[in-house]
Amino acid sequence: MAKGKVILFYTSFALFIILILILIKDLISPLLVSFIFAYILTPLKRHFEGRGFSTKLSAIFSIIIIVVVFILIFFIIIPSIIKEVFVIASSIDIIEDSLKPYFLFYNKLPVYIKGNVDVILVKLKSILTAYINKLFVNTIVVSKKMPLYFLTPIFTYYFLVDTAYFKQQIVNIIPYKFRHVVFELTKEIDEIIGNYIRGQLILSFIIALFTFIGLFFLKIRFPLFIAVINGFTNIIPYFGPVLGFVPAFIIALTQSINKAIVVSIFFFILQEIESSMVAPKILGDSLGIHPVYVIIILLVGGKFFGGAGLLLAVPIAGIIKVTYNYLMKKIF
Repeated sequence: MAKGKVILFYTSFALFIILILILIKDLISPLLVSFIFAYILTPLKRHFEGRGFSTKLSAIFSIIIIVVVFILIFFIIIPSIIKEVFVIASSIDIIEDSLKPYFLFYNKLPVYIKGNVDVILVKLKSILTAYINKLFVNTIVVSKKMPLYFLTPIFTYYFLVDTAYFKQQIVNIIPYKFRHVVFELTKEIDEIIGNYIRGQLILSFIIALFTFIGLFFLKIRFPLFIAVINGFTNIIPYFGPVLGFVPAFIIALTQSINKAIVVSIFFFILQEIESSMVAPKILGDSLGIHPVYVIIILLVGGKFFGGAGLLLAVPIAGIIKVTYNYLMKKIF
């Protein structure tokens, strides 16, 4: 009877939470963004606290830093990226014509092969157009919700300052006999996965920055657009650097074969520096998952969940590994 009451209580509580989430659905996104920011900024807040600042001042300084970064992104970087994207879209026919000679001496190819190449190019153009339209629509949607996102710094501040309080609220929901296990497990996950995620974000920023600087001095067109793609795709292990290199190579190829060769050398050197010097210092031993397993995980994630699967597959696999190791230690 007691067990039935417990099940009834948690079922009712879960339905109540779902109802609340439905009623405040417009607030979920700012709350989630605020939670992510607070999670990412926690080490920075602790750094300020270690310098003698109070928790509140540390939280304020951390938020000011990320607000400044986002002001730069929204008012300088994003407009420049959108401008470059529209230039690429308007120049797609020129880019197509300049690439055709490289497709195995395009004009000398059999008619049926040329037809297939033309179909591929048309598909690429339609995909690019669809992404530009989606970008435009998403920009409008985000703009409409912008007033809600002004609450993000406030939510982030309270998540940073009252971390212990919110943790306790979550702990209170968990049945007492499972609290110790859940607390220990989440602590291990936070230490490993949290460091991995923060490390990947820092590494991606560094790669994007150096990509932009390198392409700018090499006088490659659309350096900011390519840098953002390379930084973003760099989050994906093994496949990311290749995905980031392809658009850079294609755009360089439209300028000259020499530019394409120089860009290839630049990306090779950048990847070597990242893998041998930068990544080990930032990511450390990472998640300790063998490269073969990582590739399989990425393939599975990409097949079933697309781009989101590629981005989230490795962290989720890391969480599963940490959970498995923890349970094995407790059981045996």
